[in-house]
Amino acid sequence: MVSLSSSGHRKKHKKTIRGSKRKPVNLQSNFNRKCSISIARSTTSVAAYEALHDAMFPSNDGYHSSTHAATRDSSDNLLGHTAIGDFHLHSDGKLKPSEVVAKAATNGVTYMSLTDHDTMSGVNEAIIAAQKLGVFVIPGVEISAEVKGGENLHILGYFSPGSNSIELETQLQKIRAGRHKRGKGMLKKLASISFIVSPLMQLTNEAMGIQLKWERVLEIAGEAAPGRPHVAEALVEAGHVTTFRQAFARYLHNDGPAYVEGEDFPPEEAIKLIASAGGVSVLAHPWCCKDPMTLVPKLATLGIQSCSCTDVSVSMPSVKGIEVYHDRNKIDMYGALAKESGLLMLGGSDFHGIDPNRECAPGAIPFPRLHVDRFLAHALLVWERPLIERLRIIVDAIKRNISTSEEVLIWKEQEPVVSRTLAELQMGFEVVKPNDILVGNNSLTSVGNSHYRTIRIKTLS
Repeated sequence: MVSLSSSGHRKKHKKTIRGSKRKPVNLQSNFNRKCSISIARSTTSVAAYEALHDAMFPSNDGYHSSTHAATRDSSDNLLGHTAIGDFHLHSDGKLKPSEVVAKAATNGVTYMSLTDHDTMSGVNEAIIAAQKLGVFVIPGVEISAEVKGGENLHILGYFSPGSNSIELETQLQKIRAGRHKRGKGMLKKLASISFIVSPLMQLTNEAMGIQLKWERVLEIAGEAAPGRPHVAEALVEAGHVTTFRQAFARYLHNDGPAYVEGEDFPPEEAIKLIASAGGVSVLAHPWCCKDPMTLVPKLATLGIQSCSCTDVSVSMPSVKGIEVYHDRNKIDMYGALAKESGLLMLGGSDFHGIDPNRECAPGAIPFPRLHVDRFLAHALLVWERPLIERLRIIVDAIKRNISTSEEVLIWKEQEPVVSRTLAELQMGFEVVKPNDILVGNNSLTSVGNSHYRTIRIKTLS
């Protein structure tokens, strides 16, 4: 049985907390201060902003080159409050997928990815919202992995719109089963906690442990895989703590009295899984790793090749990257590490919607447009293989009279690949108008400059 004082801590436990393997990513200390871009907000001159940018981002060689400067437009949002891209957003915290997309779009984010933990169940809702709002949501996932020695890592996977990998979903189901087991373990540990109120006072039922119902945790999680945020909300709801922050600080932090380690799933396997599904793999928040300077180069050479930031080979099954752009204090170190390892530089707020005072809002990251463009260019090439494979399967079904026609959701930049592939297969297609796309009993509102295309594959007349 684990014992705690009435304040929720014992003095001898403080050293363990300071030496814990990794703080909850969305509850880092001084988070809001680090993520502030108030200086950029108050800058009214583009030249002054670019001078500030050069001072902030010395690792970004050529960001203000004349070639790139000539192609910038109002969508770059240089003087706005947010980056145009945010590739690390969550709906498995407190907000629904559509609410996360709407919040990011309101903040000026155009390119984003929903990256819930070990599940892609919210992607469809997010893409429907994206089509209505005229923004681009990339199907994503954050896979929990563990290296030898017990260190937890998170590998982000980014996939083509409309992609469907049975192998990926099967493995995610196994990981989610592990998350259910882990969640139940947290509740068991909470129930075993005793509070030393006073030697002279008799312990009450409350002091003998915290009783939470697993069914309620699942209700809070909804379609998301249950995790610490949902246990934290159950603790708040039941009155055992007053805030999410207190729930993590008192019980759920790494090495905390109710913390349970996840199932062992090596990062090599996560990278291989993402690659086999035609995705782009990226190491999330490398600054949370014990020894990122050793780990990142190792991950860059494991099994799947890494890539140059300026040269792409279509034959590569996946590209690699690490999150660099999250707050200003980390850019130089992790930007240099990415360049030395031949990796793309990604940016993400890791927004969960749990504590607005301590986490970045969607897009509130210093993420240059140049690296948004580089990532999208690489992703377009990586996503070509799974798209062609899917088109061939559909065409085969149509030719064997298993299906008469089928609709496929694609990124608008993929239309040339679709046209070329179907021409080779002697098939045709038509673009379905937005108001022809039904969602339940309602049709989507037509949005100008949509990032998506829904195509209907058919035989040539």
